[in-house]
Amino acid sequence: MFGMRRPSVALGCLAAARAALSTLVLPSSPLPYRGLLVDLERGRFASPEFSAALGPSLEKWRSEGHQSVMLRLELADAALAAAAAEHGFEFHHAEGQKCVLKCWLPPTEDKVPPWATHQVGGGGFVLNDKGELLVIKEWRFDDNGVRQPSAQWKMPGGMLNKGESFADGICREVLEETGVQTRFVSLLTFWHRHGVSTNFAAAEGGKSDMYFCARLEPVTDEIRLQEDEISACEWQDLRAFCRENDHPLIGAVARRLYGVGGDADEGAAPLRPVRELVETDEVRWPSRPAAYPTYFPF
Repeated sequence: MFGMRRPSVALGCLAAARAALSTLVLPSSPLPYRGLLVDLERGRFASPEFSAALGPSLEKWRSEGHQSVMLRLELADAALAAAAAEHGFEFHHAEGQKCVLKCWLPPTEDKVPPWATHQVGGGGFVLNDKGELLVIKEWRFDDNGVRQPSAQWKMPGGMLNKGESFADGICREVLEETGVQTRFVSLLTFWHRHGVSTNFAAAEGGKSDMYFCARLEPVTDEIRLQEDEISACEWQDLRAFCRENDHPLIGAVARRLYGVGGDADEGAAPLRPVRELVETDEVRWPSRPAAYPTYFPF
């Protein structure tokens, strides 16, 4: 009959459509640390077509050196989550009418931070008895996916894990990145910012990012850097570092708390800050056995 396609023609059209989907790369936008965000339009794909496009997309992103993919779905498209799970995606978080899944692409430890309304991190201000500061450079990826050493020196540090104290978390991060064992002494300062974090989980929706700078004393001095994340690690004279580098946080701590570069700077290596927040155990509630670690200025 006129107007009806033969089954073989219809099957051929379906096969051609699926072949076209298999070459489709899903639209994405870049995230920090070689991540990608896939933000699908509502109702654009049914599950079979989405799965057919997702496989080749992941292959292409892996070949380009990307490390993670965040997939954001509308509630109406939640059925696509099952198709994504077949390709290695896991739930990351859900809020309101949207959910986000994540996929770690390299065959290494998954380093996508968990979802939270706040994230807490810390850096170690590690000063030895020679007045030398422990500093690192991280690896960065350029627009072509080529790994390059960061241009800026910084303090070693990172995000605290669930249930970690400042002392345990910051000392752990310093040890992992530099191989130097340290002892927590005090908190020196912290920042609190919104919506500007390199962590997708904290940057989206104006979540809070709190980063604490801790004074640590080195127990060892031998450097064994974490080669997959850190490109360089050195002990550098604090005063010389502040003259030659423009690091806002290190510079402010050195100037305000150690007197480096100020009117009273006598040129000797300062080993102790003029003020610091020291942990005490004096805050106790009568009905609770353990004291709350509380920090007071000294």
